Amino acid sequence: MSASKFEALEDVYPQVIEQMKNEFDSHDFILNLAHRYQKLYVQALIEYADKNQPFQSVHKEIAKRLKKFPQLVSNTGQKRNSENIFRVNSRAEIWRKVKA
Repeated sequence: MSASKFEALEDVYPQVIEQMKNEFDSHDFILNLAHRYQKLYVQALIEYADKNQPFQSVHKEIAKRLKKFPQLVSNTGQKRNSENIFRVNSRAEIWRKVKA
């Protein structure tokens, strides 16, 4: 995927994180990001349109990039069952907002 598409998504991570509860999982974050920034989300998906599982690939990349914001969130090292965007239960990493 072109780095610029994910860089554009990363630019809005702080605004999405701000809207999240104090503790959330990767699925919650992806759903919120996709809802609030639909154009950026779709542009990222288009980059993976020729892949077998474009949503899974993009979602994995979105979640992985949360680690680039240690000033805003920390990974708890735990996972929980959570519904993904397709309403399928699967394991998702748990994140916690960093208190300022």
